Amino acid sequence: MKIGIAAENRPGEKRVILRPEELRDLSGSHEILLEKGAGKGVGIGDEDYERVGVNVRGKKEIYSSDIVVRIKSPNEEELKLMRSGSTIFSMLHLPGRPELSALLKKYRINAIPMEQIRNPLGDRMIEALHDTGYLAMNKGFELWKKDPAGCAVKIMGYGVVAWGAMRAAARKFARVIVLNKKQIYEMEKHIPGTDILVNGLNWPMEKRGKVLLVKRAMLKLFKPGSLILDLISNPEGQSPIETMRPTTIDNISYVQDGIIHSSCWGWPGLDPEGITRRYSIQTAPILNDIAENGLENLPEYVKKVLIKHS
Repeated sequence: MKIGIAAENRPGEKRVILRPEELRDLSGSHEILLEKGAGKGVGIGDEDYERVGVNVRGKKEIYSSDIVVRIKSPNEEELKLMRSGSTIFSMLHLPGRPELSALLKKYRINAIPMEQIRNPLGDRMIEALHDTGYLAMNKGFELWKKDPAGCAVKIMGYGVVAWGAMRAAARKFARVIVLNKKQIYEMEKHIPGTDILVNGLNWPMEKRGKVLLVKRAMLKLFKPGSLILDLISNPEGQSPIETMRPTTIDNISYVQDGIIHSSCWGWPGLDPEGITRRYSIQTAPILNDIAENGLENLPEYVKKVLIKHS
């Protein structure tokens, strides 16, 4: 199988999905191509990949591969470079992105969403969920620009992502309050006195764009300079916070009605080297299973998430 490892395309993004260490065995059985400079952001040179049998090529050749692997989803210009019947293997989050689903169908590109691959216990096999909350919370304190020990943090949600934020806040000696399922529908009561409000909810599709927990009118309940930190970067218009929109690493926050907002599409990118290592170790064995078996004979744990358009 011809495998193309693509560079990431979002502003400020430094990560790469696979390191040379994890590609050494795979390159002996399959043709591995790397987009030139893909590992530069985490200090991995093209020559490091070449030493383990990976061929460094330009973007067009990468996207002409049988399967293209990257962290974040490709844009339309990149999808146009892919061959009909080839496969994209990346974080796609298709249920909340109908426009991306339509493009994959239009160009007849098969998809293996990384975030959907799970082990027998139902846990994600490629993830940095705790890291997302931890890194985002620490960035939130930077944006708030005051002593975290004097900060009142209220967190909506208590899953793995929210737990990461709780740990980061507790280690800074902030006062942390976790809002339960009833309280998140009573935000008028809980916003006053909050310095940083954290959204860690995996908002159900049926509620996106229909149910708002924090409406724009509620921003006046915050003290000026307070922060709303969204750990789950929903596409614009799908967050339970009316005034929230996705941000990027290079432009991570904005101010709306005197309140700082931040919802980075790719929080783990704040630790590019650590998360590159994590994703590479998690992804390599799954990619090996895909390459060894092909789309027609995938192991069941991959087959169940495959979306075929060819």
